[in-house]
Amino acid sequence: MRILIIEDEGMAAQMAVTELGGALPCEVTVVADPVEALVRLHRERFDVAVVDMLYQAHSVEFERRRRRGRVRLTDARLHLSGLAVLRAAHTASPATRTVLWTNGEPNRRLHMMFAHEQLGCRVMCPKDAVGKLSTAVRAAVRDRELIDPVLGMYFPLPSSPTLGETFFTSSTRLAVWRAMALGVHEHTAIGKIAGVTAGTIRRGMDGLRARLVAFDPGCTLDGPPTAEVVRYASQNWQFFLDDTVREFHR
Repeated sequence: MRILIIEDEGMAAQMAVTELGGALPCEVTVVADPVEALVRLHRERFDVAVVDMLYQAHSVEFERRRRRGRVRLTDARLHLSGLAVLRAAHTASPATRTVLWTNGEPNRRLHMMFAHEQLGCRVMCPKDAVGKLSTAVRAAVRDRELIDPVLGMYFPLPSSPTLGETFFTSSTRLAVWRAMALGVHEHTAIGKIAGVTAGTIRRGMDGLRARLVAFDPGCTLDGPPTAEVVRYASQNWQFFLDDTVREFHR
């Protein structure tokens, strides 16, 4: 079995290699950069790709440019995450199985949901439980769903709205979320990016917040709607500005 691990933390990668090598008959390749992973997946055949979600070097560099106002939604590439690797693994070879190997943190929740809802990733394992990784790989190879409870608690109840029903209902609403994720918080400036008037933005904030509260019970209907929506967009900028999300939803 050929396994590709995409992980930028050296110690975590080495622990994964040790765990998999001791539990499975496999050949393990490790790459730290998702860009290199995209190339390797298209050039070589792997049975399983074990994919981290966020990569510090890419996030830090992108956030530096974002805070300085040097990011545009029309840029050739926005923020690169493990979503691009998960997609590439399936595109390069439908036989390649994937395991999302990530920390359970709030700023990864939307990425995990997108991977599950729209990329068909059915196996997810927490990074702080490396001993479970071989079990996750076996599940992926056998085409069985296995989402560890530590990560599963970040998923909404089955009765809750989906990502698509919350954020991808129209290109204009999505542009508003992306504008706020860029750090644009004034109604007039948001409207300029979304192609609507400041009044339209102001009137639409109640609706955005209502959808958000239905999707995430941790959000509140108290206070001005713009403040809550801006807070959520800022907390989840890595998702709203994700390159793969943009490719699926413009």
